[in-house]
Formats: sequence, structure tokens, C-alpha cells
Amino acid sequence: MTRIEKRDSPEMFNRIAKTYDLVNRLLSFGLDRGWRKKVSRRIPKRSELKLVDLATGTADLIIGLVRENTAITEATGVDLSEGMLAIGRKKVLSKKLDDRISLIVGDAQSIPIESDSVAAVTISFGIRNVPDVDKCLQEMKRIIDSEGKAMVLEFSLPKNAIIRFGHLFYLRWVLPLVGGIVSGDFKAYRYLNTTIEDFPYGDAFCDKMLKAGFGNVKATPLSFGIATLYEGTK
Repeated sequence: MTRIEKRDSPEMFNRIAKTYDLVNRLLSFGLDRGWRKKVSRRIPKRSELKLVDLATGTADLIIGLVRENTAITEATGVDLSEGMLAIGRKKVLSKKLDDRISLIVGDAQSIPIESDSVAAVTISFGIRNVPDVDKCLQEMKRIIDSEGKAMVLEFSLPKNAIIRFGHLFYLRWVLPLVGGIVSGDFKAYRYLNTTIEDFPYGDAFCDKMLKAGFGNVKATPLSFGIATLYEGTK
């Protein structure tokens, strides 16, 4: 079976958009909500601020950030999948947040946002699907202002050998099976599994942020290292 390439991932996400949120809840056992709250607590403290969320998908993260941070006056979600954005827009309207949140089609490797114009830029479980990760990080640094912060929430692999073994079994066998059954797209969830295992994490990803020019770079493992929150400033 032909492997999905990263450049083709927007079309893949279009296919699984309708079941994406349900599969996320099932496969993460709801842990993803706690991880996103961790991002929310790290948003810069200002009286007013603008935020950009990349690979915003169905808008879970951006909605949570805006609801929990009243200082966010303008939030823009950027994604290449029209199918995911369509669902996200319905959620934004249903929560009456369309006066603060806008969702647009755009590429994380060439963000359609002015330089030095936002206080925070986030991306959750999306950067591993970007063909050129280094370019994405450079773009994230470009759009934040002089006191801005970039935050990357991404899956990683636990350091503990026993937990790592169990997690890899889950990624290789349970995730593709359950995701495939619920979504009807086994190929998509086999792709998502391999992107998690292949993606640099921990110190390797921190090195990428440093190379992109970020300062104060740090990594915070979450849930025994199943996910990691990376932060950097301009």
C-alpha cells in the first residue's frame, strides 16, 4: 500500500474530519484536554493580546485558549484542510466566539500573518505533519513580537522502558485499528502512527527550536512523556 506523504496530509485530514474529534477522545482517553489546558496556562500575561494557532484543525485548541484567556482579543486559526476548518467554524459559531476567532486556509511553512504582530503562536499535534519543520519554526518566530512566545504541543516517546514498550504497542497496533474502524480510513491512522515514531522529540526538537533562533527554549514532558510541550521566545 502506498504510504501517505506529508504534502498529501491535508487531503487525508479532509477524509477523516467528521470523525476526527471522536477518535481523538477515544485514543487519548481524554488526556488531550489536560494537555491543551497546560498550553493555555503558558499563554503570555498581557491585558490584550493576539494569537495564532497553526494546524488548528477542528479548532479545539484555539477555542479552549480563547475561552480560558479573556485577554485574547483576536485569535486566528490556520490550516490547510478545508474539511477540518468547516467543522471548526461550526464549533466557533456554536460557542459564540466568532467575534474573537477567525479560521483561515494557510500553510504553516508560509504563515499569512504579518511579522512581529502576535504575542503567541501555538501548534498542537500538527508540526509533525509539516514537510519542512525548520521552515515552520522560522515562520513561528517571524510572526511573534519581541516579547512573544511560541508553543509546540506534540506527541513524543516516554523515556521509561516499560512505559515506552506499552506506548509503542499502543501506537503500532491499537491506534491504527481503533482509528481505522471508527473513521473507516485505516491508511490515515497508519500514517499518523508512523509520524509519531519518526518525529524528533525532547532534546532533538529543542535543538531545532534553537537553530530557528528561539531563546529560553524548554521542553515539558506530559503524561510520562507521551506528549511534550515545547516553548521558546523571540
